[in-house]
Amino acid sequence: MSIPADRSRLRLEGPAPTRARCSASSSEAAAERLTDDLLLEILPRVPAKSLCRFRCVSKHWLDLIDHPDHRKKLPQTLAGFFYNKGFTSSSPESFLVPPILLTSVSGSPCPLTSTSVAFLPKYMSVYVLDCCNGLFLCRWYGVSTKIGEFSYIVCNPATEKWVALPSSGQATDNVLIARLGFDPTQSSHFHVFELLEDHDSWGPSPGLAGVAVYSSETGGWIHKKERWNQHIMLPYYDRTSADTVFLDSRLYFHAIGSGLSKCLAAVDTEGETWTNFGVPGGGLIEGFIQGSQGCLHYANFYRDDYNAAVRLQVYVLRNDESKEWILKHTVETSYVFGGIDVTLDWDFKWVGIHPQCNSIFFTGGWDTSFMRYNMDNQKVKVIRNLKDGNPPYLPYVPLYADLQSLEM
Repeated sequence: MSIPADRSRLRLEGPAPTRARCSASSSEAAAERLTDDLLLEILPRVPAKSLCRFRCVSKHWLDLIDHPDHRKKLPQTLAGFFYNKGFTSSSPESFLVPPILLTSVSGSPCPLTSTSVAFLPKYMSVYVLDCCNGLFLCRWYGVSTKIGEFSYIVCNPATEKWVALPSSGQATDNVLIARLGFDPTQSSHFHVFELLEDHDSWGPSPGLAGVAVYSSETGGWIHKKERWNQHIMLPYYDRTSADTVFLDSRLYFHAIGSGLSKCLAAVDTEGETWTNFGVPGGGLIEGFIQGSQGCLHYANFYRDDYNAAVRLQVYVLRNDESKEWILKHTVETSYVFGGIDVTLDWDFKWVGIHPQCNSIFFTGGWDTSFMRYNMDNQKVKVIRNLKDGNPPYLPYVPLYADLQSLEM
């Protein structure tokens, strides 16, 4: 459990101690003795977070790490978040390309990654539905297709490679949400999930009838009826903002269980493993899920007896078998926003959790400030103004490797 740091710490002035300067010089000298061939054997084996630090060792190391021929083999970190510019819509097709932007998580210029999909076949319109570990899931409407007809396309904007998927056979109004599942550390293949609506169910939100899953390894779809141990519904909100997480070959998403209780549900890539479990109690607004450091994270605000949000709480799921949440971090709400006036149920939006670091991103305030809260030191940084942006915010980790699953 974290305790807010004392922000009144004194800053020590003056030159660094002699011992520290000598140690730094020794490290630089040792780094210079490493040959490029040896470095290129070492760097692919280090975590992305460490690789970012190594970029600061010297200009030579920076050039070596950023060289196009080497990036394919090196782990990448979060570059930023794609977001939609200019308008919102309740339609699943509200995320229109090319008017999407990439905002950096550090405030520095973003990598040279195109936010356009002009490399795709000629189209009337294209909508980005999801982004997972560098790949986009798009809904593509060709110039000669009939009204209402579309194709799914999975593409990599960093390499401009893409592949069109066969039809799932589902009518558009049967599909509640479509999401992408891809983990390059586990496989070079990807999956596409369609959560299907149960039109015969009754309730305040749409019920789930089952799932259709596409596998790039088999090149086909499987269809499975729902197998949860209770009737599951999706929260009735804008489908484009439904946060999902693909982790350990499962797609996790928010759901409503029996008694209208909030829960999480998950289904695996084979449509064989179905699970649902509760989320930590309390919360003024909908909680937020994200995968970080190999674990499922859940963030929410705890409220007191007067309905005021008093603390941010971040939990980690120990494992699916125990369905046990471990409190990772808690801090007073005032530390999270750094003095900025934020109304949680009005101008606050979750953006994401860093995949390798203990940082949470969100927008808030009248000017839609894009902020980063560091759980390790309880510091808040305003990165930029995102008044021109609208959710969904899609985390983007560049993928420079060539995937056989995207070869036409």
